[in-house]
Amino acid sequence: MSRGARFHYALEPVRLTRTWHLDALLLELGEQNGAIASHALAQADIEARIAQAAAAWEECKSSGRFQSVTEFALATRYMSELARQAREASARMAELAALRDATVERVVLAKRAVEAAEAHREEMHDQFIRQRLSGDFKLADDQWNTLQSGAVAHDS
Repeated sequence: MSRGARFHYALEPVRLTRTWHLDALLLELGEQNGAIASHALAQADIEARIAQAAAAWEECKSSGRFQSVTEFALATRYMSELARQAREASARMAELAALRDATVERVVLAKRAVEAAEAHREEMHDQFIRQRLSGDFKLADDQWNTLQSGAVAHDS
């Protein structure tokens, strides 16, 4: 091994590809977390409207004021529509959470792949250093032996 040799990792394209794949997955995970946060706000808005409608219904009930059939039908349809929206929002949140969980699993696998590639690269670099040091020691030993044999030849 020559003294000026530099370490070149043969599997660097594989390591970089794995790193880029992990970066893409992390970006996807961030987008999914953003979608979940946005959907949680929409879901909270629906729940607030349900609470507001329920409070208005209770107020109407407690005041003893009788509603007309039209008002009653309208309030019932509104509450029914809010309940439907809440069910749909809940189902959509479950879908988003399942997608995020699947992405998290893929991120974990991708991180392991990157860590394995980096560990292999470090192992190969350490092996390269050991071989270079071994070569340096062998060269120094050969030079020492040459000098010693030259000194013995001059002494005789």
